[in-house]
Amino acid sequence: MLITLALKLSTYVGKGKSISWKASFLIIFVLWLVYLIPFLPGNTAGDGNFQLAQFFRHAPMTNHHPFFTTIFEGGVVYIGHILGSDNLGLFLYVFIQALICCAIYSYSIYKISLLGFSKKIGYWLSIIVGILPYWSFLSETLHKDALFIAFFAWFTTECIVISCDIFNKNRIRKKEIAILTIAALLVSLWRNNGFFLVVPSIFLFIFTNKRKNWKPFLISLLTVSFIYIGFSKVILPVIGVQSTEKREAYSLPVQQTARYLRDYPEDVTPNEQKVLKSTFNNYKNLSKLYNPNIADPVKFNMKDNFNTGAYLKAWLSMGLRHPKVYLEAAYAGTYFYYSPWYKGQNFIWCGTMSGYEFPKFLNLHYLTSVKIRDSFRNILTSIMNIPVFNILTNDALCIWFCILMLAYLWKRNGFLFTIPIFPVLINLLVCIASPVNGMVRYSGCALFATYTLIMYFIFILKVKGDKSE
Repeated sequence: MLITLALKLSTYVGKGKSISWKASFLIIFVLWLVYLIPFLPGNTAGDGNFQLAQFFRHAPMTNHHPFFTTIFEGGVVYIGHILGSDNLGLFLYVFIQALICCAIYSYSIYKISLLGFSKKIGYWLSIIVGILPYWSFLSETLHKDALFIAFFAWFTTECIVISCDIFNKNRIRKKEIAILTIAALLVSLWRNNGFFLVVPSIFLFIFTNKRKNWKPFLISLLTVSFIYIGFSKVILPVIGVQSTEKREAYSLPVQQTARYLRDYPEDVTPNEQKVLKSTFNNYKNLSKLYNPNIADPVKFNMKDNFNTGAYLKAWLSMGLRHPKVYLEAAYAGTYFYYSPWYKGQNFIWCGTMSGYEFPKFLNLHYLTSVKIRDSFRNILTSIMNIPVFNILTNDALCIWFCILMLAYLWKRNGFLFTIPIFPVLINLLVCIASPVNGMVRYSGCALFATYTLIMYFIFILKVKGDKSE
């Protein structure tokens, strides 16, 4: 169905004038204001609250939430704080964040529309981004995810623009490579695993156009790597900021271990018991802590300093005896990310000042009544349950679209045509390794990126043709 629809839509590429950046920006920003006014001065998420605690020295500063994002969030709020109004600080942050996100989405819509799509498509895409709380509430809430998702959209857009220049016009513009590098840096600095989302695409660009333009892409790759690794591995330790705990990378293995101990508690060798005892504070309690949808209860039972090699060896030997348990644990904790028939999260939950780690040392409070805010959220919840809108914000469906497009382009036009799709699919692997099943904060970056990738797919079918026709 996707391929058939794309082939039909490709006949409309190149007809009509594209939407302007200003028009797209105005549509999105005005619609977002409708969401912001009932929730003045703005919203906060739990992670954002904790980052404020770190910035204002009510919690130790770490890189668990990227240091750069903590400084940016706390620094803007601090401006209002020193002026005598914490509410002003929160408003300044959400307003600046909304402006940045709006600029990125409107820029992306404008750049994609230049491939030859009509104004109508640009207007509709701008309205979708403006009206759905997937982007509005997200962009008006203090936390790192709003800007990360926007930066990811920007990076994907630049991959598309550069790919189209290479495969259609046989050229590479240095300006676009510079923009790609900046977007890649921001993705890397705004989420700890962002670096691994952008590097593969930049690396693959080296081999395009028969490697005639390898040098600018290599320079881009080295620039991103040098700045990111230098900042995280050199600068942060020098200024005394703790790195991310290594247990963060073990969400999936510990869930598999816990399920194994739940189903086969007697089938653990003495040596494996010894390793588990040295890895966890109380490994015999893991079966009770096990929750298929979230790894945190088990993961936080891990000791700070455990022998990685010994644990992985024990984990592997247990898995080889009962692989079905490991597969069940993997599916039970990740299926929301690739099962579109299940209703996932959306960002309506962002429309509040989260009580989790709420910064009581700041005087943050809404200017409107609870009744107004609840009524607004209830209306939005009803809208999001309408089937069409539900489809438009279905992360798992987007994942399958990307898989289908990658397979089709690879088969019909070649592997290098799939480069812009790689960040979305790599992010799926990140989601599978994440501690929570179906967390929209992890998968949300796929949505807008997929919208633009579908347009890229249609463009390639139009320009390069379909060999099966």
